[in-house]
Amino acid sequence: MLAVTVRTRSCVDNYGSAMAPFYSTLAIWVGAVILIAIINTNVKHKKELGAPVKPYQEYFGRGLLFVAFAIVQALIVCLGDLYFLGIQCYHPVKFIFAGCFAAVVYAMLIYSLAYTFGDIGKAAVVVLLVIQIGGSGGTFPIDVTPKFFQAINPYLPYTFVINAMRECVCGTYGGDYWLDLLKLSAYILGAAEITLCIDRRGADFVFEDSF
Repeated sequence: MLAVTVRTRSCVDNYGSAMAPFYSTLAIWVGAVILIAIINTNVKHKKELGAPVKPYQEYFGRGLLFVAFAIVQALIVCLGDLYFLGIQCYHPVKFIFAGCFAAVVYAMLIYSLAYTFGDIGKAAVVVLLVIQIGGSGGTFPIDVTPKFFQAINPYLPYTFVINAMRECVCGTYGGDYWLDLLKLSAYILGAAEITLCIDRRGADFVFEDSF
């Protein structure tokens, strides 16, 4: 007689809890997109400030405003998941931290694109949103998606945030949670470096906001 032993690594109580990481990540990204639509990314009337404004001062000065609003949005999303919707979560503090850290990265990445490329950057942000919805593996296992999405999955910001939040919802395993956040941090460093390098050279790629 054959005996089968089943070992469960992660268990989710309901479908809503299982989908919370994906929709929370989506909400945080959309929140950052809304910010660049309602707040100017470029500082206007610089002469009124008196001393000349250096590129890095303008970039980080305005960028911190976006980060602050994004963190507030992330707190609303994550606290709403935990205490309003009541999702399953073994590590609520880590869940909130992952959401806030994602907000910082998303805000700076989206802000950098809009700051550097203007309306073209804003369009690129929307394109990235659509690509990540299909390529992050948030709704279906990435193995059942088209080859294109499987190829880009390891390089999408959504992938790391969703994985980190799943670790909180279902239970952490080793250092996967911190590894995902470490990989995610590469996007904020890359966005800042590219933006400051282009702006420092005075390239024509840095467009002023038209509104």
